[in-house]
Amino acid sequence: MPQVNVLLEFEDVRQGAFGLFSLAAESPAEGVQAAENLLDRVAGFGVELEEEQIPVPMFSEPSAAPPVDELRAFGTAELSVELPSATTVLAARVPDESLEELDQRAGVRVWPNSELTLFSGSGAAPVDCRPFQPGATIEEIQQALGVQVVWEEGHSGEGIVIGIIDEGVNGDVYPVRGGFEGANAPAPGSAPITSHGSMCAADCLVAAPDVAIYDYPFLGVPNSGGALAMFQSVLDQRRLDGTPHLTNNSYGFTGVPSPDRFPKHEIWDPQHPLHRKVREVIVSGAPAFFAAGNCGADCPSGNCDASGIGPGKSIHASNSLEEVITIAAVNKNRTRIGYSSQGPGMFMAEKPDLAAYSHLFANFGQGRPGGEPPPFDNGTSAATPVACGVGALLLGAHPGTSPGRLKQALIASAVDVPAGGWNADIGHGVIHAGGAFAQLP
Repeated sequence: MPQVNVLLEFEDVRQGAFGLFSLAAESPAEGVQAAENLLDRVAGFGVELEEEQIPVPMFSEPSAAPPVDELRAFGTAELSVELPSATTVLAARVPDESLEELDQRAGVRVWPNSELTLFSGSGAAPVDCRPFQPGATIEEIQQALGVQVVWEEGHSGEGIVIGIIDEGVNGDVYPVRGGFEGANAPAPGSAPITSHGSMCAADCLVAAPDVAIYDYPFLGVPNSGGALAMFQSVLDQRRLDGTPHLTNNSYGFTGVPSPDRFPKHEIWDPQHPLHRKVREVIVSGAPAFFAAGNCGADCPSGNCDASGIGPGKSIHASNSLEEVITIAAVNKNRTRIGYSSQGPGMFMAEKPDLAAYSHLFANFGQGRPGGEPPPFDNGTSAATPVACGVGALLLGAHPGTSPGRLKQALIASAVDVPAGGWNADIGHGVIHAGGAFAQLP
């Protein structure tokens, strides 16, 4: 019998939701028991628990805004605050024939749990348009970003933590100081140096060499349920000590499903639990940098579906939320790289927000920790952590800067601003750390 991967959202108001999430993550038995307690409500529908997933509390209903005042306290001295959950989300497998009836059951919502794609050619040849341009050194990118003016003021990211939600980061080379710790999850920092997450870590350090990294690897195959759990882990850590201060997200979707067949898909419904959890983290005070994607019309990545290539079709789901900072890719000459996805975004029209540099010798390349191939860090996957590192640098220089104010400063200080102030290729222009530093506080 064909089964479909879904997220089941149960009405589930309860106190101590953070503690229950942590307990379920630390103990497989507790996690299974918590999941089975929820599945008892849908007995008879053939629902099976998705392996390695744990129940995730949500702090607002789909039709309601997150509790702004309470979440903002997570980034201040008012830590260890508890919030009652509004619902709980569980990854599961459901027989195709049960979907419609289950979705109509009182107290339960059925959402897609879709596979995500990492936005670079890590471990393979990078995508680009001819004529191919040579990669850039770290020093060239630092010069282009104008980070020296910030460094000269004594700021290099010290005290700031970036959460990298990805397939894992190598902690032998990069400064992994924590992250998600679950009984069935790899330990933070245990990924190989050739991992996509390790590339992201290297690129974050370009602008902010003294930041720390928290490692949030997807649970199993990258999908919405795994990302949802990692964002909840970020929120849980912020509740305890206000870290991580921002997140890097270099993944997304490479095609657009039919709205008639999949009306609640992550691409079509901004109230999907993953999008709501992203908002919760941002409201708590942690900016989220998202990659625009590699499905630009000029030379899209080979894994892009025709439905998701080109202007108006290639920036979608969480990557096109108004609240996030969406990053396109340019080379060291500040020329858009042809695979970089193009706006307008499918949720918010003016996406991407900014462009940042890709095709640099940071993790990959001759003499670099990840070696060859690929010949250099690439994709909007690399551009996004370069931008996230700039964000970390600025937060270190100006602690307490809100996500909205940081985004505003980055946009106001961009270079190569297109005619009219925004275009579908590079957004509001190319990121510049020195200029943004002058905009703050």
